[in-house]
Amino acid sequence: MESFKGKKILITGGTGSLGQELARKLVSENSLVIYSRNEERQYLMEQRLHGGDIAYRIGDVRDQETLEYAMRGCDYVIHAAAMKDLIMCEAQPTQTCLNNIEGSKSVIRAARNVAGINKVLAVSTDKAASPSSVYGCTKYIMEKMFEEADQVSDATFLSVRFGNMINSSGSLVSVWKANPESEIKLTHLEIARFFFTVSDGADTVLQAMSVGQGGEVFIKKMKKARILSILRAITGRKEFEIIGLFPGEKVHEELVSANEVHYCFEFGDYYVLRPNETNSNPPKMFSTENAVEFSDAELSKLLDVC
Repeated sequence: MESFKGKKILITGGTGSLGQELARKLVSENSLVIYSRNEERQYLMEQRLHGGDIAYRIGDVRDQETLEYAMRGCDYVIHAAAMKDLIMCEAQPTQTCLNNIEGSKSVIRAARNVAGINKVLAVSTDKAASPSSVYGCTKYIMEKMFEEADQVSDATFLSVRFGNMINSSGSLVSVWKANPESEIKLTHLEIARFFFTVSDGADTVLQAMSVGQGGEVFIKKMKKARILSILRAITGRKEFEIIGLFPGEKVHEELVSANEVHYCFEFGDYYVLRPNETNSNPPKMFSTENAVEFSDAELSKLLDVC
């Protein structure tokens, strides 16, 4: 297991919820570079995390030259920048591909060109398993690009596959919590998702970075929650108007697809996909259709509601 102490780490999309949580966990012992294209969010983050060795760099992940400049002297790169909104990605597939695929390609090329980069980790999503949406498809391709990069690079490339970070800024859950009296509609009565906290997400990234050997996809074992249960806990209401699924939206999500399960291994609290190693006794593939569900008490604690 590698130690990050005393290392220099660049985080793309570093002003997002995950990037800020990673910065909080790493800043006391490391030098950080926060790379993003929103100067206001960088300013606000600098005010919250004043002190510590943090450099803020404005740049787009599609800009390889600027990425290379920002990566100089870094040991690790965490690639968290992406278009993530399912509906927006579905409506703007060209921009989604430019950000999530072309941007990832720029990160890979920059990391390969800069001397001294040890590991590069990409943040993916459970929507990359059996993808049905533009967002999921771009993230599946990104995972495969990182797998390929690991085979032809001196640096180590790997990915983590996330569920929904329930307390991330801008998420639907955060919007609902801020406006519990608003008219909230549900797309399907049985729709369910895997959830964990932003802190869990950051810990998953750091665990994968510390033990990953290259090419793997690390997936945190997560419980599910029905969206109906979340809405009831937040609003206190029992019934919601059903409007039907959005394009690309699934009723149930998978952590590992049927095609991937033969390359899947259990590693403590994680599943690990190892693309060049088959498992004769793989763990049971499961989706939110049959995964363990948060109890009402667990869900209330997770949502931080009474």
